[in-house]
This record gives sequence, C-alpha cells and structure tokens, in this order.
Amino acid sequence: MVKNKLEIGIFSNMYSQMNGLAHGVRFLSNAIAKLGHNVHIFAPCIQDGYKKPKTLHFHDLGGVQIGHKTQFVLTVPIHKIFLCQEDYLDIAHIHTHATVGAMAINWAKYLGIPMIGSHHSPMQFYTAQYIPIFGKLLAKNDIIWRYERQVLDKYDLVHVPTKTKKDLLLRYKFKEPIIALNTGIPDFYFKTLRQNGIREKYNLGDKKVLLYASRLSPEKHPIRVIKKFREIHKEVPDSHLLLVGSPGPSTDAVEKIVKNKKYRDFVSYEGRVPFEDLLKLYNTVDLTCLWSWVEAEGLVLAEAMAQGTPSVGANGCGIANIIKHGVTGYLANNLDQFSEYVIKLLKDDDLREEFGKNAKTIAEDYRIEKVAKTWIQLYKFTIDELYPLRYRREERRHRVNLLKEFIQQFPNVYF
Repeated sequence: MVKNKLEIGIFSNMYSQMNGLAHGVRFLSNAIAKLGHNVHIFAPCIQDGYKKPKTLHFHDLGGVQIGHKTQFVLTVPIHKIFLCQEDYLDIAHIHTHATVGAMAINWAKYLGIPMIGSHHSPMQFYTAQYIPIFGKLLAKNDIIWRYERQVLDKYDLVHVPTKTKKDLLLRYKFKEPIIALNTGIPDFYFKTLRQNGIREKYNLGDKKVLLYASRLSPEKHPIRVIKKFREIHKEVPDSHLLLVGSPGPSTDAVEKIVKNKKYRDFVSYEGRVPFEDLLKLYNTVDLTCLWSWVEAEGLVLAEAMAQGTPSVGANGCGIANIIKHGVTGYLANNLDQFSEYVIKLLKDDDLREEFGKNAKTIAEDYRIEKVAKTWIQLYKFTIDELYPLRYRREERRHRVNLLKEFIQQFPNVYF
C-alpha cells in the first residue's frame, strides 16, 4: 500500500532556465511540495536562493550552459549514472530523456521503483538548432524518434501536456499507455493587477496591441509573423506588434528587422521583461498570439488567458488544445487566415471582450494546484497498480485498460 507522504524524484535537463519546459517543471514541483510531499529535483545548473517549500530539495548534477541565447545546458552525469545513493525515492518522474533521463532510468531500475516519463518537445525538431553540426546530421533521419520511442517504452506511464501531442506520438508509433494532462500555471498568473504605466514604459500609447511572448527560435516563426503584421497594420493603422521573450537563434534577425524603417513604427522587441511587467502586459494588451506547428502546449497562451486576454494561434500540435476556436480566440491554418482573425478581433471590441471573459473562465482549469493533486493520485496509482504489472511482465494491454478505467474520475486527464 502506498504511503501518504511520497518521496518523488523529478529529473530534468532544464529547471532554472527561462523556457516552457523549465517553467513547467518548476511549477509542478513547487505545487506538489506545497501539498506536503518531498520532491527531489535532479537537474544541472540549479539556481537556488528563492523562497521555496521546505519539502522541495535540490540535487545539482553539474553542467555548463553552452549557449547564452538558447540557454541550452550540457550535462553528462556519467559519475552518477551507475552510483545511486537516493534509496529513499518512491517514484521517478522523468522530463527529459537523454543524459539526465538515462541516469534516472538506471536509478529507477536499481531501486526497483516506477517510472513516469513526460514528453514535452520532440528532440527531432530542436536538435539541429541546439547541437551544432552533429545535430543537423541527426535531424535528417528518424534516429532520434527511434531513440525516444525506445526510451519511452521503458516507462510505466507516459504523459504529454495535450491531446494533439499524444496524437503526434501515436503517429510516430509510440506505445500506450499515454495520458494527456495540462502543465498548469500558478495562482500568481491570475492576480488582478493595476497597469501602472505599463503602456507608457513600452511606448504603446493607446494602440491596439498584439503580443507575441515567446523564445525567438525558428520554429516560432517570428520573422514571418512580423512580415505578416505589416499587412495587419495597413488594415488597423493604430495596431502594434510587441515581441517579448528569451533570446534564441532568431534574435539577431528579429532585432535587425524591427529597426528597418518599414517596421519600426509599429513593431518592437523588448527582449526578456521582468515578470511583473509580463503579467501587466498580458492584462493590458488586446490580443496574444503564437505561431508554431509543434508545441508541447503553448503555456504562454494559458498565462495570457488567466488575465482575460484572447489569442490567435496556429492550428497545430499543442496550441489546438489551448485555444478554443470561436470561444477564446481563433486557430488559423495559414498566415493569411491568421491575419484575417487578428484584424477581425482588433476591430471588434465587443467580440474581443467576450472572448477574453471566456478565456479567463477556461483558464481556471489550468490552476497548478488542481494539476498537482491529480498528479499525486497518478503517482500512487502507478506505484500500486501499473508498476507491478510491468514488473511481472504482464501484457501491456492490462496496463492500458486499467489506466483507462482509473482516469475516468479526472475531468482534466485525457486518454
């Protein structure tokens, strides 16, 4: 029988960085620790020093950040892979599936504990960007997909943030059981804020503002969005595109184009902004957007929804489960359609207000406390029911059927 207070190991190559994966791991680990469980973070380059629950414990694996703009961290904890002294762990929750993930799998096998794997961003789509030369060679074939399939097959349970992400894995022949459960966002994203001069600080005046909050990477297509916004500005002359977010491979190109006289009057890039400013921007802007075809989720859209701001995004993996088409915003199949939807919402104040109210209501489903409580039940179920089946090498369908029946009690979990 599972004990009430769990010892949970969370393993990730990213924790203190400024990206969606790191945010999600931090949000979840903090929320679970606040519920009274001991959460142990195993990650490289952990930045301590902030106020955290007493039940949240850091175990820095060492490593080095090899790209200032990408914040990519290289860690190869070979000295720890075959030396596990953490014999108190009840379960391993693995968020990245190379290096740190390999260590976690070896530890879990040695300790005889269950493993849950969360699949966030497919390595196939990012290797070429973040691993010079060799990464481009790997991305030209399906060897990375094969590697991830092999790793995820070892877990008792696989988790993804959205149903469209699960559909993607199934298309690439990943095996069940796979569940979809949103990442969740903390309560402070729902704070009612006074704007207190935020428009003046970023020279927005009384313009209709479209916010693009994202890391500047090729898969986010910031240059294409900027060029398309020129057409939008012709239809809505008082509109403005504001880009904020961490630097990435596309930063130099973005900084160059926003200085061009064709764009500088109605497009601006402010880089990474203070967190309080980001919340105020979510609240004050008229519309947010995200143009990416393969997102784990698109967490920035949920953050904006918590402030009552509607969105327009690509009708692709991840985003299609965040934006409710015709309810909280619009999903576009191409950039021409994207332009039409943005123009429609910027021109229609009443519709924009209606979508914003809907967004704020639906955002309640993303409160991290709800998500964390669901995870505790999933951990206990995995320990009690799923792990023994895999340990005894029962047929996989037994795990699948048992899980399908169990999650029926959770409205926020999808099979």
